[in-house]
Amino acid sequence: MLRNVLGLVLGAALLSGAVVLARAWAMRPAAATESAKEIDDAKKDDDGKAAAPEFPKDAEWAQGKPVQLADLRGQVVVLHFWTNGCINCIHNYPVYRKWQEKYEKKDVTIIGVHTPEFEWEAPAERVRKKAKENGLKFPIVLDPGSKIWSAWNNRYWPCIHLIDKKGTVRYRWEGELHLDTKDGAHFARRLDELLAEKP
Repeated sequence: MLRNVLGLVLGAALLSGAVVLARAWAMRPAAATESAKEIDDAKKDDDGKAAAPEFPKDAEWAQGKPVQLADLRGQVVVLHFWTNGCINCIHNYPVYRKWQEKYEKKDVTIIGVHTPEFEWEAPAERVRKKAKENGLKFPIVLDPGSKIWSAWNNRYWPCIHLIDKKGTVRYRWEGELHLDTKDGAHFARRLDELLAEKP
């Protein structure tokens, strides 16, 4: 009897471990990509650069005033896709807080797009609460049906897009962003390079 119970417990533990490993593999951070080539070719201009897909006019905003990317010409836009239950997204919060402070009085706008992976992450009140708890002060648009996510051809949470002053998508980073690494610091410098460009 005891042997049967131990066998069941061991089997359940192995199955649970396999599920956790499979989920971790599926959610692993991807490498950074230094272009926006994944954006639909139909949205590219004559130079092959992708115009930033616009937010739906009827989108609900959990935080900040509704904004259209077209209204932000002349500014560099940091657009980050996240969900409040994703550990990789949570690990990026310090970067966003640092950028909020560093670029507060510069022509940089940070916008969060909250695309939930699970239904329990989706309620607007939960998004507002998590943003406040973690010091995320920028506008956040809700994307419960993944409409914005799909327009940007995202694959992983989190994902950061850098949009230049002309409204062109220039750079993309998938996964956790660590500024103390060579690749992470290089991507962060891209933001300063875009800021130095003329509109």
